Amino acid sequence: MSAPAQAAVAPPPSALDVLAAAGLAVPAGTPVWDRSSSHRVSHVTTPDGAAYVVKATSERTRDSGRTLAAELYVYRLSTWVPGLAEVVPRVVHLDERAQVLALVAAPAEHLFTSRCLEPGFPSSPVAASLGRALARLHTTTRQVPLLGRAAVGVVHLPRTAPEEWFAGETSASLRDAGTAVVADVALGAALTRAADALRPACLVHSDLKWDNVAVAPGPRTTLFDWELSGRGDPAWDVGSALADTLALHVRLTGSTPSPVVDASQRALLRAYADGAPWALGPAQTRTPNDGGTPTDADLATRVTLCLVARTVQLAIECAGAAGDAAYPVVVHLLGAARWVCAYEADVRDSVASALAPG
Repeated sequence: MSAPAQAAVAPPPSALDVLAAAGLAVPAGTPVWDRSSSHRVSHVTTPDGAAYVVKATSERTRDSGRTLAAELYVYRLSTWVPGLAEVVPRVVHLDERAQVLALVAAPAEHLFTSRCLEPGFPSSPVAASLGRALARLHTTTRQVPLLGRAAVGVVHLPRTAPEEWFAGETSASLRDAGTAVVADVALGAALTRAADALRPACLVHSDLKWDNVAVAPGPRTTLFDWELSGRGDPAWDVGSALADTLALHVRLTGSTPSPVVDASQRALLRAYADGAPWALGPAQTRTPNDGGTPTDADLATRVTLCLVARTVQLAIECAGAAGDAAYPVVVHLLGAARWVCAYEADVRDSVASALAPG
């Protein structure tokens, strides 16, 4: 008996069709720039100069089980939750069933590829703008129901079987990098402590890096690429912002900056604390201390652990992209993570000082 035929999956609509469905007058033949090999991401500029980004699932991402459900929910949520719309691009079309999203594109000069060319990027005002955006995001979504948990899987590597790492990915370099991290006593312990300390409290972006940030004059910051978002600990986003800024220096120089928490990092933390004072208190962890009593991890401690974990994650991602777990940038990033582990108390004190009122 032959197997029943599978229903054909309808191809996603073209970028021009999506914009037409949004009621936008886009002439036929308008050039479309496809700029992603993962999800289908297209950039369209109309004759009148308006620019849009259209995002849809691709055959590759559907086959690997990835969807845009979390990202679509964030943009739907932005139409309901006051304040959230201020930190996301403006939506012009959203279709959960077809897994399609269209947004007003940020001008190129607002994006990382242009901003990173500015001397001393990120400046203190730019970093503070990101801190305010994160505070607004976390504060406005504290009591909002969310579809799922944020993706922070790197913290669970030490307690997860290797065959379950990096779902849908078969890269040997990813596996090699993960194995090296788990075998490292300091890094493995830091990841485990981070996993135990995290306290889900609000919507977090979960993949925060300067590549996913647009900085308009003001400066005013918006965040995009919300595929990994969900309910999580605000410390993960804050630690991720510190980690990506640290990674910029490491990639350029091959060394760990001293101090790790520099003037721009302090500006980000200070702006975040001013906008989200509720997040500064302790969160009870699930891990007891030697006396059997649950310990408390305040925001500064959790941010420091997330700084380590996110730096490790960036190193593993770099290994996957380079196809080599021994690639120099991978080695330098893991070295930076070990440095933070070695001087954790000092880094934590610097974070706490920046977060403190006054």
